[in-house]
Amino acid sequence: MKIIIVEDEKSIRNGLVKMLPKLDPEYEVIGSAKDGSEGYQRILAEQPDLVIMDIEMPEMDGLTMLEKLRKEGFTGKAVVLTAYSDFSYAKRAIELGIENYLLKPIKLEELKKTLETASTSLRQEADTRKIQEKLLSLEQIFRSALLAELTVDEELEVYAETTYGIDSHGTFAILTAYLSDYYDDYYEPAERFLEPYLTAGSEYSVCMLTTVHHRSIVIVFYNMKDPEKIRSWCEKLVIPSAYSNLKHPPIFGWTVCQGLTEFASALERMEQVRMWKLCFPEGKLMTEKQISAVQTVPLKYSLDLESQLKQAVVKRDRAAYDRILEQIMAYCVEEPHHPDEIREAWARLVVAMIAVADSMGRVTDHISMRHIVGELSQAISWQRIRELMQNFYDAITGGQDQPESVSLLVKRALSMIETYYSQGITLEELAERLCVTDEYLSTLIKKETGISFTETVRKMRIERIKELLLHSSLKLNQIAEMVGYSDPKYMSKVFKEEVGMLPAQFRKQNH
Repeated sequence: MKIIIVEDEKSIRNGLVKMLPKLDPEYEVIGSAKDGSEGYQRILAEQPDLVIMDIEMPEMDGLTMLEKLRKEGFTGKAVVLTAYSDFSYAKRAIELGIENYLLKPIKLEELKKTLETASTSLRQEADTRKIQEKLLSLEQIFRSALLAELTVDEELEVYAETTYGIDSHGTFAILTAYLSDYYDDYYEPAERFLEPYLTAGSEYSVCMLTTVHHRSIVIVFYNMKDPEKIRSWCEKLVIPSAYSNLKHPPIFGWTVCQGLTEFASALERMEQVRMWKLCFPEGKLMTEKQISAVQTVPLKYSLDLESQLKQAVVKRDRAAYDRILEQIMAYCVEEPHHPDEIREAWARLVVAMIAVADSMGRVTDHISMRHIVGELSQAISWQRIRELMQNFYDAITGGQDQPESVSLLVKRALSMIETYYSQGITLEELAERLCVTDEYLSTLIKKETGISFTETVRKMRIERIKELLLHSSLKLNQIAEMVGYSDPKYMSKVFKEEVGMLPAQFRKQNH
């Protein structure tokens, strides 16, 4: 505790300077002054924790000095020493916020008690400031709770209640949006997309935060009337919309917990839950209740499919490879299998294909191969497995399935079509983005790929429809919206023309 003494009587002033450090080593006298004018300047400059001052002094009395200091923003504590017991002095001193009013001659025990009280008060105020600095925002409170770095004591409970209206021991619901390897590039678009939905509710309060450590966006609902109603709303509206509009939609999980102290364990449980994502359709909200109800069966997919996939790799037949890949994935979701078993099966499949390539003298980068096998053993979504298997094909074949005659312009066009076809991009818009005429681009695409722009878009839509029919429980109107068709009946007509059956028949036949 830093102290300045302002006293016109030299003997008292010097006596206090020598005595206070002896009472407690933490009492540091950083200066003294002989009158109010000198004390005013020194206190402004040094900003002590405590001022011990006389009232009657030349140049400027103590109370006038303290009043001027308060107007300047000085918030330190003050103890008055005086030989006068005038009530008007005492009243004014109290109005200026003093710790105590001590009459001379000073009683040592009374002074010690006053200093101890001031010191205790300063420590409490410092602790409160530290909490306020550390827990400046609601987001920081929740983030600390998620990382198990929060101590919920009485002080925090009062702070959370008075500042944010939160019951630290109340009911909270947590919606996790796991982005995995896509986190760095896609958490901002995902946040922007989710925010309008989450802030629209009137029956709850919500806080959304990102956590790099968990590669997730975490949405905390509190002050809720009905958590189950919020869960249902997220499952029926928010999540299907996310799968329709986000290039890499997150894996969504849901749990309810009691109190801030359960946040960290709740997040750990959700990490375990999402490992079961391979057992559920795309766009499904993952919950602990769903996982507990799963009864798995052993996974034994057709060895004939595995043989066909190997042949597609040997022949560098990308179309056949992709088709067989989808068939194997469709088989894996026909019945519930343990996700660890699914991951192990895909990793073994890659190892078997590497062996085939090696036996043919195909040069492979075994470091890359081991990386893909390792990633497959950790994959938690079909989107990720599909991506890894496509990367594997490129790595083991050198990507030689694409004709070298395809120009950079057409490659860029095809990439942009794949990104924006669901948003209804037109040939004119695509040509404008690529800074060429639509006539030139149309001719070039047809010449180099063998199919027109319209056929290319249709093909991409049909393939995406197949994926969603096989790996999601979305309705046809939802699927139509996701792939860029405004009318689900028209989508069904186009699908039948291309595939030979209606979407509902395709789903039933392949499930």
